[in-house]
Formats: sequence, structure tokens, C-alpha cells
Amino acid sequence: MVKINSINYSVIIPHKNIPDLLERCLQSIPIREDIQVIVVDDNSDPDKVNFLEFPGLNRKNTEVYFTKEGKGAGYARNVGLTKAKGKWLIFSDADDYFNECFNDLLDKYLNIEVDLVIFQTNSIDAVTLDQIESRGKSYNKWIKKSFNYGEILEELRYKLHPPWGKFVSRKLVALYKIKFDEVYSSNDVMFSVLTGHYAEKILIDLNYLYCSTVRNGSLEYSRSLKNIEPRFFVSIRHYKFLLSKNKVRYRINIWEYLLKMIKIGDNSTKSKMLYSIKEIRLYYLICDFFKFCFNYIVFQLKKLS
Repeated sequence: MVKINSINYSVIIPHKNIPDLLERCLQSIPIREDIQVIVVDDNSDPDKVNFLEFPGLNRKNTEVYFTKEGKGAGYARNVGLTKAKGKWLIFSDADDYFNECFNDLLDKYLNIEVDLVIFQTNSIDAVTLDQIESRGKSYNKWIKKSFNYGEILEELRYKLHPPWGKFVSRKLVALYKIKFDEVYSSNDVMFSVLTGHYAEKILIDLNYLYCSTVRNGSLEYSRSLKNIEPRFFVSIRHYKFLLSKNKVRYRINIWEYLLKMIKIGDNSTKSKMLYSIKEIRLYYLICDFFKFCFNYIVFQLKKLS
């Protein structure tokens, strides 16, 4: 058994309006003296949450912070970063959970000196609890290739956008002053890209650390302008950073967001198109447009087959 002397791990969980799922997430985290669990509530609705019996309030080694600003998960995660004491930062969404191997992996990497440890992830249907194709399918493919090749694929540095499924060095985050974007959606993209870029030592572990759920009503599947618009602007910031590092081939295709905004009748889409032309080289915009069209046709053909 590993001897525990201090806080080694800080688990940061933003939450809003899903206390039952948050409770499940907390139950998946081992109660150990070297774990600090930080729950940051993003101004939940009193009609949906009983704040007197809020998950984690009476849980050992768990800190709960109630924010009233309502600035989203990125803001909540940044609050968590200010409270974190561990050598490692571990992130979870409130509707997901950690798999049974979590405790063993905490012991395994207790004293390792690297910047990132990246794990595979699996997924379940939130209603049936059945195993489904992982939301991290592409990520798992890059993880396995990196492991087999003995070198880290650049896709893991620049295209692995979720913060979960990783152990992140708090020293790395502090050194480069990395934070989450405080936007409604895609708050984690630049955090993950910056930690991936600046990490000098990365380890791959083929264990499935984390289970991400597929749930109706989650932010990822929202088609509202409030959800899509921030993704568009984050994608442009992502592109500009990659361009400055000569890694532009890992850019996000913004046509998905532009066409979605056209479809829902966003009156400012024309100005966003002009902004795209100003910020992104025309060559990349044209290439990405045809790539998007090709992928869309392939997707439709698969649906018909």
C-alpha cells in the first residue's frame, strides 16, 4: 500500500442541476487522505437542487463551493483551480463517473514525474446504463497508436479536447497560467490544447479510467445558438494558436458551426462569415468547406445503407 503524506490529487467537478448524477460521480471516487474533491456548483436552480442536502457536503475530503454568477462550467472549473492543492489535477463532469480501476491508478502514478498521463475512456447510455460506443472513440484510437508506436501522436496534444480521462500536472498549469475559457460551451478546448502543447513528458495508460455518459439534455447535444456560437469563436482562437505554432493541420472545421447557425436562422451569420475570412486563411476555409461537404455526403450514404 502506498504511503500517503499529503494531497496528491485534486478532483474538480463543475455541477448544475443534476444532484443525483453528481452523487453517482462522487461515489466513484475513492475516499483517501491524499484526494481533495472540489465540487463547484454553477448557480443551480433551487427547484431542482436541495442545497441543504447537496451531494458532498458531508463527504470526507470533499469541498463544495456555491457560485452565483452563472458563468458556466469553465468559470466553475477555474474556481476549482484556485482551490486545488494536489500534485495532479483530475477533471470530471457531474454526469460522468470513474471506473473501478481508479484507485489502483491513483497508487500507480502517485510519485511519477511527468506532465500528463492520458487514459482511455468508455461510455454508457444515461438511461439504460448499457455500454455504447465511446464518445472518446477517436481519442482511444490515438492513445492505442501512441502506445504501440512508443511516441505521442500530435493528435493527443492538439485534438484531445476534453479535460477528463487525464492526470494533469498542477505545476504545468501554474507555470503557464493555463485556465478554462469562461464561455457557455467549448470552455475546455484551449485548456486541453495548451496543456498538451506545453507538456514535455506524457505517459499513455491503456486502462479505461473514465466513463462519459450520453444524456439527452446535455450541453454537447444542444442545437441552440447559445451553445453553437461560443464553439465558433473558440475554434477561431484554437486555429490562431495552432497557426502560431505551425500546427494548423489540427484545426477545428468551423463550417459545422457556421452552417448550423445558418440553419437555425442566426441573423449575424453573414458577419461571422466575414469574420472567418478575416481571421482564417482563405485556403484553409475552402479546404475545410469541401472536407465538410464530403463528410456530410458520406454520413448520409451510411444512413441510407
